[in-house]
Amino acid sequence: MGLCIIAGGSGAGKTEYIYRKIIELSAKEPEGRFFVVTPEQATMQAQKEIVRLHPNHGTLNIDIVSFERLAYRIFSELSLPQPEVLDDTGKNMVLRRLAGEKMDELTMFSSHLNRPGFISEIKSMLSELYQYGATPEDLKAQTAGEHVGQILAAKLSDMEVIFEAFREFTKEKYITLEELLDVLCQVADQSALLKDSTMVLDGYTGFTPVQYRLIGILLKLCRNVFVTVSATMEPGMDLTAESDETDLFDMSRKMTGKLKQLAEENGAKIYQDLVFSKRPLVRFRNSPALDHLERTFFRYPYTRYYGGEREIMLVQAKDPADEIDFITNRIEELVKKDGYRYRDIALVCGDLPGYGREITRSFEENRIPLFLDENRDVSGNPLIRLIQSALDILQKGFDYESMFRYLRTGLVTEETEAVDRLEIYVRAMGIRGFAKWDAAWEKTFEGGENLNLVEMNAFREKIMEPLRVLRERCAGRGVPVAVVTDALKELLETLGAEEKLEQFSERFADSGMDREAREYEEIYGLVIELFEKFKSLLGDEYVSRREYAEILSAGFSELSVGMIPAGADRVVCGDLKRTRLDKIKVLFFLGVSQGVVPADHSKGGLFTDNEREILKKNSMELAPTAREEGFMERFYLYLMMTKPSDQLILSYPTVTAEGKQTRPSGIIGEMKKRFPDLFIRETEAEKRPDVSVTAAGRAILSWLQEPDRLMDPENEKARELYSFLSSDEAKAKEMEDLAKAVAYSYKKGGIGRAAARELYGTLLRGSVTRMEGYAGCAYSHFLNHGLGLRAGREYELDLSDMGNLFHQSLDTFFRNVRDHGKDFRTITDAERRALVKRAVEEVSAKYRNTIMKSSARNAYLEKKVERITDRTVRALIYQIRKGDFEPEAFEVDVSTRIPLKDGEAVNLRGRIDRMDVFEDEDKIYVKIMDYKSGSTSFDLALLYHGLQLQLVVYMDAALKLQESRHPGKQAVPAGIFYYHIDDPVIDREDGMTDEEIEAGILRKLRMNGLVNSSLDVIRHMDREIEKESDVIPVALKDGYVQELKSSVAGGKRFAHLTDYVNQKLREMGEEILDGNVAVDPYKQGNRTACDYCPYHSVCGFDLKTDGYGFRRFKPMKAQEIWKEIDQEEDGEEMDSGAVEDAADKVEPVQLDPGKTKKKTLEGIESGKKKSPGKENDGKEIL
Repeated sequence: MGLCIIAGGSGAGKTEYIYRKIIELSAKEPEGRFFVVTPEQATMQAQKEIVRLHPNHGTLNIDIVSFERLAYRIFSELSLPQPEVLDDTGKNMVLRRLAGEKMDELTMFSSHLNRPGFISEIKSMLSELYQYGATPEDLKAQTAGEHVGQILAAKLSDMEVIFEAFREFTKEKYITLEELLDVLCQVADQSALLKDSTMVLDGYTGFTPVQYRLIGILLKLCRNVFVTVSATMEPGMDLTAESDETDLFDMSRKMTGKLKQLAEENGAKIYQDLVFSKRPLVRFRNSPALDHLERTFFRYPYTRYYGGEREIMLVQAKDPADEIDFITNRIEELVKKDGYRYRDIALVCGDLPGYGREITRSFEENRIPLFLDENRDVSGNPLIRLIQSALDILQKGFDYESMFRYLRTGLVTEETEAVDRLEIYVRAMGIRGFAKWDAAWEKTFEGGENLNLVEMNAFREKIMEPLRVLRERCAGRGVPVAVVTDALKELLETLGAEEKLEQFSERFADSGMDREAREYEEIYGLVIELFEKFKSLLGDEYVSRREYAEILSAGFSELSVGMIPAGADRVVCGDLKRTRLDKIKVLFFLGVSQGVVPADHSKGGLFTDNEREILKKNSMELAPTAREEGFMERFYLYLMMTKPSDQLILSYPTVTAEGKQTRPSGIIGEMKKRFPDLFIRETEAEKRPDVSVTAAGRAILSWLQEPDRLMDPENEKARELYSFLSSDEAKAKEMEDLAKAVAYSYKKGGIGRAAARELYGTLLRGSVTRMEGYAGCAYSHFLNHGLGLRAGREYELDLSDMGNLFHQSLDTFFRNVRDHGKDFRTITDAERRALVKRAVEEVSAKYRNTIMKSSARNAYLEKKVERITDRTVRALIYQIRKGDFEPEAFEVDVSTRIPLKDGEAVNLRGRIDRMDVFEDEDKIYVKIMDYKSGSTSFDLALLYHGLQLQLVVYMDAALKLQESRHPGKQAVPAGIFYYHIDDPVIDREDGMTDEEIEAGILRKLRMNGLVNSSLDVIRHMDREIEKESDVIPVALKDGYVQELKSSVAGGKRFAHLTDYVNQKLREMGEEILDGNVAVDPYKQGNRTACDYCPYHSVCGFDLKTDGYGFRRFKPMKAQEIWKEIDQEEDGEEMDSGAVEDAADKVEPVQLDPGKTKKKTLEGIESGKKKSPGKENDGKEIL
């Protein structure tokens, strides 16, 4: 019995020496037993190495095992019943159940149980307690320990409750993986295999307390125990000497000291240490710079090494993608030009989860074989999502999100278009709950008239059938775990999930996506195994649907698929601790950024570092603190950076994948101190475009973006590569497309008259709003009205719904007033409020499939609609009472036909919200109003550019309607108005009365638009006007209209506006039918056509792309616009002087106070005197 320590630096040849020694001893003693014990993830590599070194290329009487496999080997030898081990998945599920049961006894943990990852933290803590031999009793004793505060005591108490419950649950039924070695310790002395055997412990940096206990027993049983220890052995160095945690080899020293102490305690002989210190170390015999790195890294003082630029490189990249692109480029060069094999190269990453996806993508793109050494997380796999969403459907009552998460897993149905149509219907109609999903769908919605309800109902029935069965099986408040589990298994079988996953796996394999292929191949078996484990652990327990889902999710969180290399010649990529590298010649260490390498070890576990220190002082040893782990990571960094024999390349990005600035790790600075000749290289300068077709394509794309660089006489290689790829039949089209893309410039074009006729016909039908949309952007109009692209309808209230509710409520109110024989001028406040309430209730009850009753929010919005509608009605009634105009009609349907060339026409339909009239002798004055829930204001400039035509078109139609109803009378425009539906708030000043507040609100609610400048008309709309009207946008001063504060136009100007608008509509109609679909949005000030456009993702409009730009409107004053309209529409009737004589040009209009019915406008001058003998009757002003 003896212990032999084999010590040496990383790369000294310790492992190869002891393997050759064991092979030699095993050959001499064919009947003897030899064990090589390594960490679990290193057993395969050890087996390969021993087979390679063995003369017979076999292992024969040498067992290569981990501690856990050694335990099973001995249990099998002794014919002991194999203990059922509760793995991490089972632990998670049991702990979630036990924590739920003990919630009343937990003081700190109870509120965190449903926090993602919390159960895993408890599980990790429990494993730690088992590893370090702690018991529930120890935890209880610690609560009274020195310096243990209230919070730590509460945590210890909660952990003790859970630990005790877990121990009680597993007693005599299960053991944990951590307890496995405890059992081995109890039976090891009965093993004939272990007695007089030779044991090698290789690849360990330290041991847990239970492993040390086992080693103590092995030292008594085995003939010899050999242990390899990594430490740079300088002359005179003693591994057992005292050290502190700052020493790089502190772990190695402590491990050596502990092993020798165990040997003494168990009566084992301690042999002379075998030390490997000859320089250069075996691994670095051809790389003196790397040998110097092994000798000096993380040690002080150190000597500098001059040179080494070929063996060590420091590389700076723009971002992670650029960093990985450089690495794949360099690997291609190493393999194709320098003769390396892929298996000679490895990658180690400080942030493998963050880099993994991009590494996989880049290696697949460049067709470099890769083995990514990680357990692949399967939480996002379609099968997991299917099960979780099925449980959510039961728990949340067939809600929209759960149903479509279920349907879109790809395992329920492959009819994706049918699912799309189903989703459109469900979202528009607000289908929620089992009753609505289970009943036949018969109603439709606006925009959904083309949906085939017969087909949709058949599809709905098909997907509901297995869900009905699941719902019936899991009915009731509490159902046994086994029943729910079997029901889920039956659902998977009904859906054919296993076969579909196999098909996915085959497709991935055919595409060379090995990791995905393996995941989809294994996931079904893993889930069924988890189901069986769940039933075995908790099958008879009664749980609610929510509890079942939470426990199962805890199990899913531990599922992962371990990857096995598909071939030997592959680049290995892994992390610092898990990955075991062997015979590596070139190592890329990527992501060497601050905070990543070394990692931030701030623990997020149950106990803080400070709490761990307190427990340690109170004689309770646990896992290392963050500070201790930081020192330990230096050792892992040392081991990893000394793995390559030829070249070490460290790289880091300047910004993260999210675009955040980042700094290089301190390791970069340490390297530059020890190797002064090293310099930071830029990836762009290091990439070789000629090593692969992919690299060449990337380089050419970069050059094409800088044409001058491509044409540089010195850049002959670029032109050669471009010519080479362009001549390649497989790449020629791609090169042509690249050149076109780089030189792309948007040019306005059309679809032609023939295509336009196919889309629109010869008669353009629609609303004025459609034409205004065309004026905003022709392409948006084409997508909307040509191709019929619409955003999906949602079963929720948006701004347009609020507008509709206000419009319909107002219309219903005014109709009800008429139907009840009420008069707007005499209706009381109580009657008004009652009629408003009835109107809003009537509209809400039938609006969009009773959407107003679908949620508390919508019920609140109904009250808001009622309040604002009442405020609006009060203001509108006030405005009616102040004038002589009477509301004649509400929601008046009108249409206008504008002939175009070749027999084509524009046929516009619309609806006037309200039309008021006033009859006076031979004239009938017409006022129209349009209610707006948004803040729309009349803007002459927008009208001029075709963006605000609606009121003018409506007035033209209203005038024709009135003349047809009143033959012999002339219909005269009195005004076109927008009314902003609002419930404004004003600042209350000291001493303001309620009447003054109301007056202030009414001023804010006055109509805006354009008023006939005739003072007769003005008086008939506001009889009480003195200075500034609170009804219409008109202000007077000393009997004159103040033009700067008024919006007025003469009667002929209204006619000119109508002619101008009709001409504008005619021009736009002809452009549409000519096929204009240009991407040409307007911009006026800060307002653009793109502001609320739903087609951003379709049109490609980008100011950075040549050819795109806004149509910017030239700023014009109102008089300039009127001049343009007047000259265009009345050029023959008016000379230039007459144009200047327009009343609403600049000069004021005076009211003759001596007349009551027939007022006159006087003093109209604009640089000219009135013509002698001509009087103006004031009724029609230009």
